[in-house]
Amino acid sequence: DIIMKVVVYAISKNEEKFAKRWCDSMKEADSIYVLDTGSSDNTVKLLKDRGVNVVVKEFNPWRFDIARNESLALIPKDYDICLCVDLDEVFEKGWKKKLLSVWNDSVTRVRYTYNWSFDEYGKPATTFMANKIHKRDSYKWTHPVHEVLKPLKEENEIVCKDIIVNHYPDKTKSRESYLPLL
Repeated sequence: DIIMKVVVYAISKNEEKFAKRWCDSMKEADSIYVLDTGSSDNTVKLLKDRGVNVVVKEFNPWRFDIARNESLALIPKDYDICLCVDLDEVFEKGWKKKLLSVWNDSVTRVRYTYNWSFDEYGKPATTFMANKIHKRDSYKWTHPVHEVLKPLKEENEIVCKDIIVNHYPDKTKSRESYLPLL
């Protein structure tokens, strides 16, 4: 049996309130890499204390795609499967076993269930299929905001609805930079 190495990667900035929950959700990965883009809170310390590989680099002008590509570049080449997961996102337990049960040599990307918002009862209100699980060397990020994972080679995307990510955004964080980036 070939052992597939699974890595989670992310960008962060001032995410201390999400760091512990996020690390707990990602601990099934073989390794975790975060590119911190200039936190002024305890994000970096909290991540490092939990064994995350953290590099700090600020970008001016800011672009999400450039930061995501830099975070992807942190991952050693011997990893097979990459999961780009923001710090306000949480995998439901058992995600790695489900991922490895559907992954094979021909797969380049996996589409999974993404619960973007929840109603007042905690039930998913807005759900769609996301696809930020991908083969290590076959993708790059494009667009300054609302960035997209673009294939560099022929793509073979499969669906695994049983892998579930829940999104719990910080509603107090400003998104005023998004419009100019568009």
